[in-house]
Amino acid sequence: MRYLAVLLLMGFLNVQAQEKTEVEKLIKQGQTLYSHDLYQDAISKFKQAIAFDKKCMEAHYELAYTYLAINDYDEALHYSRNVLADENDFWLDALLIYGAVLNEKGNAKQAVREYKKALKQYPNEYLLHYNMAESYELLNEDELAEQSLVKCLQMNRNHIPSHLMLSSIKKQQHEVLKSMLPLYYCLLIETDELKKEELLDDLQVRWHVAMVQRAKQPKKVSKHSVVSGLEVAESKLNAIAREAAINNPEEPNKLVSQTRALFAMLSEEQTGEMDFFDIQYVDFFTQLHQAGHAEAFAYFICSAKYNPDVLLWVGDHQSAFNAFINWMELQQ
Repeated sequence: MRYLAVLLLMGFLNVQAQEKTEVEKLIKQGQTLYSHDLYQDAISKFKQAIAFDKKCMEAHYELAYTYLAINDYDEALHYSRNVLADENDFWLDALLIYGAVLNEKGNAKQAVREYKKALKQYPNEYLLHYNMAESYELLNEDELAEQSLVKCLQMNRNHIPSHLMLSSIKKQQHEVLKSMLPLYYCLLIETDELKKEELLDDLQVRWHVAMVQRAKQPKKVSKHSVVSGLEVAESKLNAIAREAAINNPEEPNKLVSQTRALFAMLSEEQTGEMDFFDIQYVDFFTQLHQAGHAEAFAYFICSAKYNPDVLLWVGDHQSAFNAFINWMELQQ
């Protein structure tokens, strides 16, 4: 009798192991299909996994993620809630999906509330701050969105979507220089060639805006303070843009000239402020300028678009370009 019980237990455990293996195989197949944009086929695999194991939270999460990708928000909401029902390894990822769906369904305020609750448990999760910034943007709370983006970037300085959202906010506020600096930084760290080309186009548009708009007069932060270095730099942007356009009207020479002049001017206008833009961007580009790599950097970002002049410069200045690349590697 005892022998029979052992055999039954072994059989049960063997079935469980086989089911677990099958579930894992189905999830991997679904993830592969998703990576090839075969979303409906991926959904079928994830649902098959749930048929084997209704409590497989990974499969529920993958379904929520896939439904979000195809804008089926009701299904994404359903499966993300399934994951959020209890604590598991996919809880935080499911919450990010849940919040994104709330945003899409016009419930940004509720999304903010959910993110705030989650931050009590995960205070150092940078994506919570980024997603909360997205919600604040939908609510037209630019100041709160910017605060969330700053927290995100303080945790992950190379999170490109945060840099881009920060740039967009400053663009809307007509702060051209502050909208430019995140773009320059993203052009340095972005690896996708198509996205780099888009960033370069955007940066050139910002320089055109700087050239055609009236120069801003710098204002004191308070009656007892000096004028902000970034305010002074903003007021000089128009002159830099115009001079470069006159002396070097063709690209990429115009952008190279503008970039070199900008970094030199930022180095001169530093005031030792603790503004996030000073710490994140100005300090970095000042160091780059002082290390003698501004020109190589400018040609590096211009390489986002094919241009024989860029290739010619790199070929003629290989040692300077390599020195810039080596300097960048040391900054990591």
